[in-house]
Amino acid sequence: MSKIIIVGHKNPDTDSIISAIAAQELFSKLGFEAQARRAGEANNETKFILEKLGVAMPELASSLNDDEAVVLVDHNEESQSFDQIDYTKVRYVIDHHKMSIKTDGPIFCRIEPIGSTSSLIAKMFFEKKIEISEIVAQMLMAGILSDTLNLTSPTTTTDDKILLEELNAVAKIDAENFVAEMFKAKSSLEGISVEDIIRIDYKTFEMGSNNVGVGTWETTMPESVNEKKSEIIQALINEKIAAKLDYIFFMVVDILKQNCQLYLVGEKEIELAARVFGGELGEQEMLLPGVVSRKKQIVPQLTEALSK
Repeated sequence: MSKIIIVGHKNPDTDSIISAIAAQELFSKLGFEAQARRAGEANNETKFILEKLGVAMPELASSLNDDEAVVLVDHNEESQSFDQIDYTKVRYVIDHHKMSIKTDGPIFCRIEPIGSTSSLIAKMFFEKKIEISEIVAQMLMAGILSDTLNLTSPTTTTDDKILLEELNAVAKIDAENFVAEMFKAKSSLEGISVEDIIRIDYKTFEMGSNNVGVGTWETTMPESVNEKKSEIIQALINEKIAAKLDYIFFMVVDILKQNCQLYLVGEKEIELAARVFGGELGEQEMLLPGVVSRKKQIVPQLTEALSK
């Protein structure tokens, strides 16, 4: 198959959509007929970036044609892929999360402990000595800055910092002003329902015999989210019941103060959070100083506790 569909995870964040668009250019220059898709609605930060750079939003992923193969970016868990995916057609995985995929045969798999999938796509451009267009270099910078919270997340690596510099030799942007605009858009609740707040960056995980949902909202204005706390808690309870989850959590990440408030919907979540994190407990929430990463500071710790 020479025709490939490149798609990120459900409830896509900026890195998920941008890495798909950038991979479209990469695979096209490698001789494939490549097309980026998205597995859900984009958040306000992603919309801002694409509008600012004049890039069209990818179409929603749907069922595949017989001649189409799949490239998964920024995820590899089946529960996070678009619903109509045929896993026998997955030929490539490019990701920076833990390995979960099972395949019937060998596939190309590039997974590294790095700050973003955008970083990996940039690496592949440079390693293969494929010219990056200015617009894709700008997008890849946005993906790295978003997923690493402007290089402040504990997931940030030296490679991310080096790649940003190398990309900006092509992109030629004022990174500090750009990231300030990005985070302002990321924090905006304009046009966002309470249900959207919990779903825009939300993933489910298998932890031992438990199904666990963890949502995240990254913001420079946590007070705007906290004003809706009671409504968010109820929406989380509704999602927990509807999806038959064992636990559900929600992180309100303060980008500037580098902490998070972990919303706790019930006694099970309170007990587990107290046992695992031991943070300062408030009214259906726990303050976790220094915790900003779901991937590195929340999911592994919960998984370990629930897998014993």
